[in-house]
Amino acid sequence: MHAALHATMSLSYSLTQLPPLALGHSRLYLCRHGETDSNAQDLLQGSGVDAMLNVLGRSQASALGESLASICLNMVASSTLSRAIETSDIIANRQAVSVERWRDAGLSEMFYGSLEGLPIAGCRQKLKELSAAWQAGDTGVAVGGDGESPDMLLARAHAALWGDGALLNSRVPGRHVAVVAHSSFNRAVLSVATGKGLGNMFAIPQDNACVNVLDFCVNDAAISVIAINMVPSNS
Repeated sequence: MHAALHATMSLSYSLTQLPPLALGHSRLYLCRHGETDSNAQDLLQGSGVDAMLNVLGRSQASALGESLASICLNMVASSTLSRAIETSDIIANRQAVSVERWRDAGLSEMFYGSLEGLPIAGCRQKLKELSAAWQAGDTGVAVGGDGESPDMLLARAHAALWGDGALLNSRVPGRHVAVVAHSSFNRAVLSVATGKGLGNMFAIPQDNACVNVLDFCVNDAAISVIAINMVPSNS
């Protein structure tokens, strides 16, 4: 994957101000779901926790949907977890016309194994050790010993997005696709696309209901990162 980082984190945004899509490219709006009670309580919320959006999360998703309403989306996709499905439903319902839908378990959050659902504060030492190993290049180390590693997560993400018959495997350019996924999933994709390296994925900010914009060439899958962690101003 090739990446040219054109923009970074913004606290508010207008998607209408993005650069025009180049010939032979399509655009991916890689979103994170709105807030859940697990997020609010600082619990580790991986693919083993299927939490719904809370009141704030639905408000965030609505703001995201309103912002994306300015884009004529060809597809709205999500993982099979409730928080992503609900966010994607809100986005799709804000579109002026009916939009194609897609759900894929391959877009789900990283699996945290035995650490699923535990308070982040109580796991801080284990997480610190994991982060040190990953930053040292050992991205095959799994969370909790029985969860997923960054390598496993990235392989799954790539298969879901760009593999044979996958979500973004269309050779038709000019498509605009919104994908609602999760913080660690997004970070894995962005860490490689920006050249930061998978071991540094957690240095990439991903707020609830943010959107990252990536343009990709339909012929060779080369990626340009246009924006990271753009958040609606009223979320």
